[in-house]
Amino acid sequence: MQRALEAVFARLYGVFDGARFERRSDLIFALLPGVPIPQFSGAWVCEDSDAAVGALADAVAEVEAAGEWPWVQTRSGHARTRQAALALGLTHTERLPGMVVRPERFVEASAELEIRLIADEEIDEANVLLATSFEAPIELFGQFSSAVNQVPEARWYVGWADGAIVSTALGFTLNGATGIFNVATPSEHRGRGYGAALTSHALRDGFDAGSEFGYLQSSTIGHGVYQRLGFRDVEEYTLLTRPPQS
Repeated sequence: MQRALEAVFARLYGVFDGARFERRSDLIFALLPGVPIPQFSGAWVCEDSDAAVGALADAVAEVEAAGEWPWVQTRSGHARTRQAALALGLTHTERLPGMVVRPERFVEASAELEIRLIADEEIDEANVLLATSFEAPIELFGQFSSAVNQVPEARWYVGWADGAIVSTALGFTLNGATGIFNVATPSEHRGRGYGAALTSHALRDGFDAGSEFGYLQSSTIGHGVYQRLGFRDVEEYTLLTRPPQS
């Protein structure tokens, strides 16, 4: 899963001007100017080593010097680098279970909505939905969606019900794996299985294209949904950053 996640991010960063996603010894240095999304700028820990601990401060300082908000991503067993990040003042933590499903364990889901690939004229509406669902500025998703449209391995899905887009998801099939990202349903449309249906649809397309497994980093609200689709926990990611400014 980790190798698949790195491959997707490297592919995506390649279409942003000024973006960097580069291996530095036992860290990956990530910088995505102007897109302050968690884990998009900072350091991904590859190995919990002396080299990673020693390089962490410089990576964080480099992100801050570029005017971005730094995040450190660690995995299970990365106790030393996690403590090093805390010592640098990155005391706000978010946990994201890493989940994987193989075709033979996949349990398909459906809902009362029409699912299709997004059309150009639907992008603005979908970005409003993403901003509402994630409680983030819409400008972030405008930048992100323009980049996604340049990546042929990415498939952006929308779900329609009652004449409007009510859910969305992104499937990214690369190197025999399908990653699921940006599953979003506004609060007034939740509880109807829309997110599960979008995720299921994206996975089915990926498996039909030859993917050996699907994967994602789960939010708390989505964890049970993904378990019902056949996903199982294989990793625990921890994101660390400075506490939000008041």
